[in-house]
Amino acid sequence: MFGRRPRPARRKVETEAWLSIEGSFAARRCTLLDVSENGAKIAVSDPQFVPPQFQLRFSRGGPARACKVQWRSGKCVGVQFV
Repeated sequence: MFGRRPRPARRKVETEAWLSIEGSFAARRCTLLDVSENGAKIAVSDPQFVPPQFQLRFSRGGPARACKVQWRSGKCVGVQFV
């Protein structure tokens, strides 16, 4: 237990979000399942499409957060905000 920091609280949400890849004009829809100050869990129709790093937008035209994939499980992807 020594040296272990508590995880930031995650907030369950189930809302539309958008993935965008650097150098690409297209954005792909995903579902934001939960979010914390450090990261999020998203569901995507094709997890193989999700690259190791990408931008996540919480609305189609809103500001983007840079993300790094931490884990994959089925159609869910866990990301860390960088």
